[in-house]
Order: sequence, then structure tokens, then C-alpha cells
Amino acid sequence: MTTAGGWISFGVHISPRFLALAALGFALSGCDSKPAAKPANAGGNSPLTAPIDYIAAQGKAKQHTTKVISTVEIEAAIRQFQAIEDRLPTGFDELVSQHYLQSVPAAPRGKRFTYNPQTGQIGLVNE
Repeated sequence: MTTAGGWISFGVHISPRFLALAALGFALSGCDSKPAAKPANAGGNSPLTAPIDYIAAQGKAKQHTTKVISTVEIEAAIRQFQAIEDRLPTGFDELVSQHYLQSVPAAPRGKRFTYNPQTGQIGLVNE
């Protein structure tokens, strides 16, 4: 073992060609012709798409919240109408005109509420 210019030398000379081949071997050893299988529940777990995934999740959560809150509000108005009037309303307009609802709540984007006056059931359908 010798010291030369601040470097410790063990008396072994490694050729630049060997270093280049070793580096190339390490680089290619991780390559595979088949892409790795994506887990079934991975909906874009890439750090590059994380902001977009987050915004998409917020949009879905907002639509779900709008649906739940609006549905609960309409169902409460229908139950209150039925308890007082002893019948089901004929439609959303009657709930608004009789002041059981201030206005028909907004449905999530791309959807609209439906109402069956025979059963009192409300639904959500695509526009």
C-alpha cells in the first residue's frame, strides 16, 4: 500500500475498459423486456401524477358529497311533506311551491334528480 498524491494505492491497476464494461453491465442488469406489472389498486401512484390524482380525487369527493347532501335534503322534504299533507308530493316543483324546499338542490355535474310520485323514491340519472 502506497500513498500517491493523497490517494491510497493498493498496487492494483484497473483498466478504463474494464470500468466501462462493468458500468454497462450494472446498467443493463436492471433492464427487462417486460414492464413491471402494476398492482390492481395502484391508480397512479407516480410522484409525477400525484397532483393530478389529488385533484381528481377531490373532484370525485365533491360530487359524492353533493349527491349525498342533496339526496338527504330532498328525502327530508318529501318525508315532511308526507307527514303534514298525508300524501306524497307530485314532484319537486310542489315541494318548492309549498316551501318544503327553498329550491331543488343541485345534482352533481352531468346528472339530474328524478322522482317517482307513486313511491316517493328519488334517483340520480345521467343527463
